[in-house]
Amino acid sequence: MVPVSPKILILTGSYGNGHLEVTRSLITELNKRGITNIVTSDLFYEAHPILTNVTRKLYIKSFSKGQNIYGFLYYKSDYRLTDFRIDRMIDRYGYMRISQLMKENDFDVVINTFPMQALPIYKQRTKPGIPFINVLTDFCLHTRWISDGIDYFFVACNSLKKELMDTGINGNKITISGIPIKEEFYQNTLDSSHGDFSSNKIKKLLISAGAYGVLKDLAHILDELKIKEDLHITVVCGSNQLLFKELKHEYQNDTNITILGYVSNMANLMTQSDIMVTKAGGISLSEALAIQIPLVLTPAVPGQEKDNANFFEKEGMAIVTKSEEEIAPAVLSLLKQPLLARSISKQMETHFHPNSAALIVDKVLTLIEKPYIQKEPRHDSKEIKN
Repeated sequence: MVPVSPKILILTGSYGNGHLEVTRSLITELNKRGITNIVTSDLFYEAHPILTNVTRKLYIKSFSKGQNIYGFLYYKSDYRLTDFRIDRMIDRYGYMRISQLMKENDFDVVINTFPMQALPIYKQRTKPGIPFINVLTDFCLHTRWISDGIDYFFVACNSLKKELMDTGINGNKITISGIPIKEEFYQNTLDSSHGDFSSNKIKKLLISAGAYGVLKDLAHILDELKIKEDLHITVVCGSNQLLFKELKHEYQNDTNITILGYVSNMANLMTQSDIMVTKAGGISLSEALAIQIPLVLTPAVPGQEKDNANFFEKEGMAIVTKSEEEIAPAVLSLLKQPLLARSISKQMETHFHPNSAALIVDKVLTLIEKPYIQKEPRHDSKEIKN
């Protein structure tokens, strides 16, 4: 039986907001079930805050000045390509921290939302009798998610399950759940006007500018788009206060442009809009899937966001731009092609998995009920050596 009040460890990471958002969504769902005995850990930060701060800054700079560096680190750390010793060093710190947490607590399950090998390495060495679970937070696979030491996987899409199975992971250990997002995105009623670009209707464009300077010359894009008198543009600057102040001043007299800072009603804004411009983060894309709003994706940085963008383009769920100069023409082109907009929404509907957090928690509770899990032959994965 499931413990009366199971104790759960959720591992996360503070590189961007995606892993934290997934963690919060899972906690919200667990709390709804009366489960509050939850420990969260930003494993690498707690293990080595200095190294984590350096790599986090590199991640943030990847959206502007350090794209090639971040892409190099991301792809080189995929052991399908090479053996990358920096990741082995980071995993060693993570292993020490997970060892400490496990000694101090009697957990019933460990849920991991961050790609790393520290967790399966710990399990291979100590063989604890509890399930270790990975919740993948993108639509693409990086092999730092893969290990025999992981008992169960939750993934965003069919192709990701196939990729995992191609590495040797048993398909019975994989559930296609989607990526957990805030409940408000499930609760919002879909706006039937998506793709309804009739001449007598004001079109609404939503631009999510992001907090890390995803768009370097947003003002130029707005100037290109504001010439359309039947288009209203809303820009969400998030926590980027400098961008918010600059745009607010620049467009204070433009009635067809609304500049917002941080918002708590993103689901409503997306539902009320006809097209959205955003980056290809796992959470941003999952939220768009829930609303099924036609997407124009900003130029993606090398790494998981580029791979996410490629997946959405391949599946007909977005228009992907390679440079900022392509964004305004892509929006204008989509406005002229309502059939394309409706096709994108329809494709998104077929890839959407509702109530992801609830599905994951349901399955996790069944895994706690039984001694887990069948052993399988080891894959050719990289381990840390002392």
